[in-house]
Amino acid sequence: MAKLTPDEARSALRDMQEASGMDVSGVLAYIEDLESKAAKLEDEVRKLRLSAARKSSPASSMNSRLKDALRE
Repeated sequence: MAKLTPDEARSALRDMQEASGMDVSGVLAYIEDLESKAAKLEDEVRKLRLSAARKSSPASSMNSRLKDALRE
């Protein structure tokens, strides 16, 4: 099964709503809330990865400086 885009999922849910006669507005709001949280988490993960990469860079350069000093 192919991965649905958010718009395709909403459209399919609306189609199911029309076919069943049920109200799915709460489900749509819940999906939008989950999408918002997922976007925030993805942004936070990106920031943390960038921060981790920055922290490891100076340590490796200091390591090489220390090695150079010890060689002399």
